[in-house]
Amino acid sequence: MVLTYRTSVNPFRLFIHIKLNSMKTLKIFTGMSLVFVAIIFIQSCSKSDLNNNYNPGGTITDTVTIQAMSFSPSTKTVLLGTKLIWKNLDTDMHTVTSDDNTSFNSGNISPNAVYSFTFNSYGTFPYHCSLHPGMTGTIQVVSR
Repeated sequence: MVLTYRTSVNPFRLFIHIKLNSMKTLKIFTGMSLVFVAIIFIQSCSKSDLNNNYNPGGTITDTVTIQAMSFSPSTKTVLLGTKLIWKNLDTDMHTVTSDDNTSFNSGNISPNAVYSFTFNSYGTFPYHCSLHPGMTGTIQVVSR
């Protein structure tokens, strides 16, 4: 049995020829496409979460927008460990202040600026804009 190895002109193909005593050639084809298919398959089996915002670093991110003098959505459910980002798309300055005034407090958020907070405790967290008391919201933190 003689084993020879060669690559074809096409870099995506690899041929291995095994010459048997009877001079018959058995071709075994393996292509780079198989590697790509395997990678795609593995990626498609990756973990998803409640908000579909899982990233490889393990942090889940989600967003609340501030616009037209309101938080949108005004009530949001997130998983424990979620980093929530408030984006101020309004023309006015706003705050994101927990109703207990201790859990989180953004200070003033300028137009087009963001504030983020990671929720590491379970529970319900009502909040408001201290500059516009009619603006309120609630974050519900749940387990996976």
